[in-house]
Amino acid sequence: MKKGLVILCLLLLLGGTASAEVSVFFLPESGFLRVQGEVTIRPAIASPSFMLFPGVQITELWADELQEYNVQRGMHGTMVSLSLRQVRPQVLSFAYEGFLDLQGSQYLLDRSTLWFPEFSFPFENAQIDLVLPDSWEIVNWQSQAPMYPSLVIRDTTAALAEDVAPVIPVQDELSSRIQMQLARLTSAVNQRHVTEIEALLSPSLKETGLARYLASIPPSYGSISSELQDPFTFLLKTERGYVYEASVVWQESQGRLVLQSFQMTPQGAQVPSELLPSIESFVNDLRLLVQEEKRDQLLLSIAEDIAQGQEQVVEFFLSLNATEDWTVTTASEVLVPFIITLFVPHTEDTKFLLHLGLEPGTENWLIHSLEIVSVG
Repeated sequence: MKKGLVILCLLLLLGGTASAEVSVFFLPESGFLRVQGEVTIRPAIASPSFMLFPGVQITELWADELQEYNVQRGMHGTMVSLSLRQVRPQVLSFAYEGFLDLQGSQYLLDRSTLWFPEFSFPFENAQIDLVLPDSWEIVNWQSQAPMYPSLVIRDTTAALAEDVAPVIPVQDELSSRIQMQLARLTSAVNQRHVTEIEALLSPSLKETGLARYLASIPPSYGSISSELQDPFTFLLKTERGYVYEASVVWQESQGRLVLQSFQMTPQGAQVPSELLPSIESFVNDLRLLVQEEKRDQLLLSIAEDIAQGQEQVVEFFLSLNATEDWTVTTASEVLVPFIITLFVPHTEDTKFLLHLGLEPGTENWLIHSLEIVSVG
């Protein structure tokens, strides 16, 4: 099969003299894409990242200071996170291949397809060598520096047969940018990296301690994934099954999106109606015991083999604010051990979610496990 070679030069970042050379082989009929190239990167942190389309296979990845890399796959894209020994300008070599989910005789290759890496770090001049079948051509090159490389290609034989004007899909650039920032946030939370989380927050939100809170999510929750619902809402899901809904406001700041507002609440199954009275009664009794500082009776409500130690758990409960109601919000579907989420408004600025593992005791429920999450 004969192939037409088109050399496309894109200035991806103004300034600098280093260049990137990227070879792209694309078969539009099947959607198969193979990309190989080198990029001179200028990372600002030791763990930069980039995003590619779902299902991509990384066949080569190397940088001068690369220690390791991690691939996190999601419905909307594949996040590749690097770990560098030293933060300095260096050459990143990469190669990947896979299938783009495209149909028709005309394609828009842009950020929504993630055909090209969406880098979290700057790189400079890029020369893209695109190889297409001889019946395909580039309609136009849409992107302008320093935007993501975007172009339209079409099947010339189909265009002649149909004799219709090309239709170019409208790109939802904002949603794509939010998805990228959410992927970066998820990666930073999984690494428990305070500095990288703070890089995605506005100055006012940094002062609230949100980065430290997100970085302190218990490791026992397992890996964390995210799902964008709309520009103002996303879900954080843990491997243990806990789901949190975050209501957010994004703000443009120096050419990038940062979080200006963030509020998170737990989601989950409602407490089964047949158990709700018993659970609510136990929680209210527990709060009253704390309020009245009845240490001996608190000990009877806590399993002797609890991981943190029975006495230490009692001390923690006695330190909580018991003047306001404690609210049971969610519960697991498995009855034993039965896990409930308890909301405790400790102070005006500090609130807790307590995940209590309950098991039947001789007279009432017995706390068998305790996990504590501060929600600001």
